[in-house]
Amino acid sequence: MKLAILITNPNHHLELTLGLAKRWKEKGDEVKYVSLCEMRRMPSPVETFEGEGLDFVRFAELPGNLKPSSGKKSLGKSNSRLRALVQKAFWLIKLKPFIKASLKDVDKVLLLNDAAFPGDRICRWLKGKKIPFYLMQEGIRFPLPAETEVKYGGGGAEKVLSWGKRSAAHFGKVVENTTEVAVAGSPRFDSFLQQVNSAPDPRGTEKILGVFTNPIDDQGFCSKEKKLALFESLILRSAGYVNQNGITLGLKCHPREDVSEYLKIAHRHVHKVEELPRNIMEAILKVNAGIIMASTVGLELLGAKRPIAQMEIPGFGYVFDYTDDGSVVKIPVEGDFDLTGLFEDKVDLTYFEEHVESGDSVKRMYQLIKG
Repeated sequence: MKLAILITNPNHHLELTLGLAKRWKEKGDEVKYVSLCEMRRMPSPVETFEGEGLDFVRFAELPGNLKPSSGKKSLGKSNSRLRALVQKAFWLIKLKPFIKASLKDVDKVLLLNDAAFPGDRICRWLKGKKIPFYLMQEGIRFPLPAETEVKYGGGGAEKVLSWGKRSAAHFGKVVENTTEVAVAGSPRFDSFLQQVNSAPDPRGTEKILGVFTNPIDDQGFCSKEKKLALFESLILRSAGYVNQNGITLGLKCHPREDVSEYLKIAHRHVHKVEELPRNIMEAILKVNAGIIMASTVGLELLGAKRPIAQMEIPGFGYVFDYTDDGSVVKIPVEGDFDLTGLFEDKVDLTYFEEHVESGDSVKRMYQLIKG
């Protein structure tokens, strides 16, 4: 049996799938990576593929005049006419021939997104060819303003491999009747928790409050200008507490964001500011607590027993269900908030454990896909 693993990100997609690929090969079956990373302006992890002896194909690099999503230029929301025309042309001329050639000899396909382009097109093509495919959950799930009526998980996969019970309950309301939702855990979280539990605590006597941003402008929640204004409002309202208590403000931005823009704002109001390590694991371990917008890093912080606060997004509230955990500090769009608890409370792992099934997720995923 030959499995194709389709990735569009050389970092977390590889972290999520590499263990499964190696197990698939060790059990005597064939596995092949189909990488679309170059389509996202990121190089495929060729060295890892070759080092592990894994078969792979990768999409050709795009011409220099085609730009990735960066928050600086947009084709509009997912239902905009311009975006639809560009995606249709790109699919027909460039991507469909590549997918057809790359998947012609496979029995099953594993992918990590069935809703965002090109995952939606690929799923429709797979269904037309009657090739069974499986969806591995890649991140926390919440509705995006720019999403179409097709919801993540609703693409018709044989099975959706969810992280835990709460995710499974969410997907159960989204999937087609023919799709099975299974709790599989997350290889990335398995690895993360192993590192957290075995790594020495790098924190010293100095307290560090980490702010972990993500491109909510790209996601359609607001413009880039409003995102930066939201961040400055956070800094203005927290600067007094941070400065008076000698706390260092640490910044960790999403790779698609420009950290210098955030640093410039922070330096205007906070005495002690630093850029956190680019490696998310190192960044999380370095802080005493974290502030998030809308990303998986909130679960990672909680898994590492770092208390969190969440920023409200204008017009959308507190994205995802983080605030269901009563210990999460809410930071409203306007008004006061108290960060004191972030440096006093211990983290109860109940909420985290409801979201992430711990243990050998690779073994469970292998069994669920192999059948």
